Amino acid sequence: MLDNLGIEHGDRVLVHSGISNLGKIRGGAAGLLALLQKKVGPEGLLLFPVFPFNSLMLSYLQTQPEFSAQTSPSKMGTLTEVVLRTPGRVRSVHPTHSVAGFGTQAHFYLGEHHQDETPFGPHSPFRRIAENAGKILLLGVGLRSATSLHVTEDRMGGEFPVNVYLDRPFTVSCSSDNGETYLVKTSCHDPFISGVRDGNLVEEDFLSQGIYKKIALGNHFAGILDARAMDTRLEHLARKGITIYGKLWG
Repeated sequence: MLDNLGIEHGDRVLVHSGISNLGKIRGGAAGLLALLQKKVGPEGLLLFPVFPFNSLMLSYLQTQPEFSAQTSPSKMGTLTEVVLRTPGRVRSVHPTHSVAGFGTQAHFYLGEHHQDETPFGPHSPFRRIAENAGKILLLGVGLRSATSLHVTEDRMGGEFPVNVYLDRPFTVSCSSDNGETYLVKTSCHDPFISGVRDGNLVEEDFLSQGIYKKIALGNHFAGILDARAMDTRLEHLARKGITIYGKLWG
């Protein structure tokens, strides 16, 4: 399966998953994680979004949460729960869009996330995957789950044709795996704009451009994205007034 998608030894891969959509997997989530680790090898990198919420960003931040890289749960599915329990994983410090992973480069990709005031800023693992020719693997989920679509928005800032954030940022107390504490300021996605976000609006374009490849897998499908090419293409489309918010903005 991974051979058909072009996952290779040494690759840097951000994994989004909904493995319950695939049906039965030999070895379950732990077996799948072991397979992914074997495929990229010790020189590769595996990253997994481990967000502590599965509702609107605003609703979560309004609960005045505290974030702990050691103990905050992941609400991103079974595979990510296994990732957080696996020895040797590294987790980024961010109140809403934390990422965990494995690999010799994990600290570079994850260690400075708390310095950004938007979830997908220049120190974020999402941006660094795009800048360093990484890949985005979708297992049992589609483009609606590819949060790296937001990288282009944060990078373009005021030049992006849609204002995706509320005016008021939130500041959250956060702690790292080694117990260091930070007050992290983050912008919050506008829930109205989030409600019309639809990554599938760019699927046909991505497929035709060779940015996205998908194959049947179990009861669903798997897909692979070129993170850098996706970012470049999204900027090109945005400058033509085409975004993943197209149902509203056209």
